[in-house]
Amino acid sequence: MPKIKLTYFGIEAAAEPIRLALVLSGQEFEDERIAFPDWKELKPKTPYGSLPLMTIDDGPVKTQSMAMLRWVGATCSDTLYPRDKLYDVEEALGVVDDMKKSFEPAMYINMMPQSFGYPEGFGKTDEGKEKIKKLRTEWVEKELPKFLGRLEGLLDKSGGKWLVAGLDNPTIADCHAVVFLRSLTRGHVDYVNTQCLEVNPKVVSYVKRFCNLAPIKERYQDGIGSPAYK
Repeated sequence: MPKIKLTYFGIEAAAEPIRLALVLSGQEFEDERIAFPDWKELKPKTPYGSLPLMTIDDGPVKTQSMAMLRWVGATCSDTLYPRDKLYDVEEALGVVDDMKKSFEPAMYINMMPQSFGYPEGFGKTDEGKEKIKKLRTEWVEKELPKFLGRLEGLLDKSGGKWLVAGLDNPTIADCHAVVFLRSLTRGHVDYVNTQCLEVNPKVVSYVKRFCNLAPIKERYQDGIGSPAYK
């Protein structure tokens, strides 16, 4: 098995789908967590000024989280990125990415207001706080059910178990989807109700089914994440 080191912050976010794929594949890896105060010094030493990073057998540093996820699925497992289901996995990944991109303005306007046409510090103003609240509550009310319905469609197509039909095991698409869905239930995003997934019971059951897989359940037994979806 290759020697792998995955470097990211001590949060889930972009690295967690990769971690979960490694866990499901049975691949041992060094899970290096960078403290936020140390990031300023490390950032200029990275290829593109971003994390996560991956090294394989002490080789050159690899970048781009989705490339890492696909590599793990293709290299470390026979079931996470099966060649005969390549298109189906990519289609499911695309559906999840559409959902994530839809939420980005509401999620990141507080941290990167300039990217959305607002001045620096906008999120700390009264106007900014109201704008953030409006964007997030409206997304949960109007957009989230639509995207959950798309995921439900994939589940129905597959018989209700995973996002890709005809498989008994999850794929990297499920690793990608569950991390984002769980992020909405953990209470760390202001104005996003931790019960927001409950509008779609099939998706809730899907998240629970994934999180109750033995390797994943063991990983989350320390209390990481919403108790409802462990």
